[in-house]
Amino acid sequence: MSTTDRRTRRAAWWAGLVTGLAAVLVLAAVLTADGDRDTAAGVLTGGLLVLGLAAVARVRTTRHAASAATAARVAGGEPDERDRLVLQRSAAAVGASAFLVAPASLVASLTGADPETVLGTLPWIFIAVGVVSFVLTDRRT
Repeated sequence: MSTTDRRTRRAAWWAGLVTGLAAVLVLAAVLTADGDRDTAAGVLTGGLLVLGLAAVARVRTTRHAASAATAARVAGGEPDERDRLVLQRSAAAVGASAFLVAPASLVASLTGADPETVLGTLPWIFIAVGVVSFVLTDRRT
């Protein structure tokens, strides 16, 4: 791996972290100005937790790359070819599941289910599919 490639990845990771931090702070400020203090607190808590875990993963992968897990290397911005393949396959599984979940949610809405509830469950379904497919693909490859 060349030094230029490593520097580019490091710069891209830091740019993503700073952009994520800015997005969390701006969204929390907008929500606070709108009067939704509890939602703003949730955005700050969740957003900063995710950014903090990504920073921990980055430290782990830069100091102990050989013993770091696949998810830590991906979140830390230092994936190898196998890690990229696992991430690509799990993202493909999420995309393929959308072809099943979207018609099922349409049928559920047409049969009387609350549309807000149906739309609220979609992200959780996709997150679950992504996590399960990532773990299964990681164990199989």
